[in-house]
Amino acid sequence: MSISREPRLAVVGATGAVGNQLIELIAARGFQLSELKLFATEAGAMQTVDAAGEERLVDALESPAGLRDFDIAFLALPAPRAAEIVAARPGPILIDLSAANRPPSDVPMVAPGLTSREAIAKLRNATVFATPHPAAHVLATCLKALGAHGGFAAATAMLGGSAGGMGVLTATVDQTTDLLSARLELDDDEVQRGFNAFMREHERSVATAIAAQVAALLDGSPVLSVQVAAIPVLHGSALTVDIPRPRDSRGNGEDPVELLRAAPGILIAEEGEPLGVIDAVGQEAIVVSVETRPDSLSLWCVFDNTRLAALGALWVAETLALSSPALA
Repeated sequence: MSISREPRLAVVGATGAVGNQLIELIAARGFQLSELKLFATEAGAMQTVDAAGEERLVDALESPAGLRDFDIAFLALPAPRAAEIVAARPGPILIDLSAANRPPSDVPMVAPGLTSREAIAKLRNATVFATPHPAAHVLATCLKALGAHGGFAAATAMLGGSAGGMGVLTATVDQTTDLLSARLELDDDEVQRGFNAFMREHERSVATAIAAQVAALLDGSPVLSVQVAAIPVLHGSALTVDIPRPRDSRGNGEDPVELLRAAPGILIAEEGEPLGVIDAVGQEAIVVSVETRPDSLSLWCVFDNTRLAALGALWVAETLALSSPALA
């Protein structure tokens, strides 16, 4: 790619939960671009979305070739559709958000605070970038801040409906309404999302992916035990982390609260104040409550999973634009 102007951006999946956040953040962060085009699958096409106070029409992406005139394309859509576009390599740099639910592959997986801008600059010839699961981003950020490079860590991610996209959000709302009206009827293969928390094979596979992503994002990480549960929350997610208290070679350790407070992207909750998932919705920071014991730490982290996913993807585009003369 050889251009010397502000990049042309495409958001594929603009009507989805993460796509909406991407559009909002592009405007809020003042990303310098020459064109922004919004696409969706056939089901989401011809809708309008708000982009910087302007109602914008969302077009159907009929084939990957429809992206050939763009410089960067965000793929905020289900994995099978994203895979078709990645396989076609239509021309732009592809930032694949669908990679969140699978282990890292040969595609570079990068995230703010975990991948240096210099490292991305060295990957300027890459045509596809993957972004991690927001829970993996949160876990890796906390472990890096604490200097936890070895030992063992246990984490449980509790994912709200928005982690599954608009379809899961809609199903959760509809089921909750039906439950309150005492008229819920489920198909044999349908799980109750309203007033329920559960693990299935999907959640177990996501847990495996999160552990692998954390290991890939960190230069040395503890042995990880990760579980994932779906919870009846519409927006936002939570993560618990239990680890031995990190110590240096002399057996001493810095204050873990201060280590976390100094880390970019982390906001420490006020001591003694209740901290719920709803407190993180709309925030770009990971909000963390810390319980310290002589030999171990327990973290309670809440975060806006869709906003964090969109922020990470946009950071990749911003970094590429700043580091590459072709995109500057």
